[in-house]
Amino acid sequence: MLYFSLVHCHLKYCIVSWGTATNSVMQPPEVVHNNILRTITYINYRCHITPVYKSLNILKLHDIYKLELAELLHQFHDEMLPTSFKDLFQKTAEVHCHNTRYATNQNYFIQNVSTNAGKKKQFLSRNYTLGKCRSTIQR
Repeated sequence: MLYFSLVHCHLKYCIVSWGTATNSVMQPPEVVHNNILRTITYINYRCHITPVYKSLNILKLHDIYKLELAELLHQFHDEMLPTSFKDLFQKTAEVHCHNTRYATNQNYFIQNVSTNAGKKKQFLSRNYTLGKCRSTIQR
């Protein structure tokens, strides 16, 4: 499909770094993405866009971000990233020696932050355990 060669590659590029931006920053690319899909499918601009995503098997921008983050965590866990990424995440079991469910489920520790953008990034990143990461990639 022409969409994947012209649009999807641009949305996917470095989305792990800019995908945690505020809603005011993320809304314009989402609107453009929706308009492109409406143009491709020849539907009215007033029509709801979610059925179009489902019928074309295309991920929304936020879902593309979640998939790319899951792939990054998977590569980090399997040590397939360059050595410059080794300090990107830290296993919870390495932070403290308490035998908790959170530590034993191969979760990753995220530093506490005080800014709203940092809290959003922390919330999204904290929800990705290795199990979720692998199930997302397998789908």
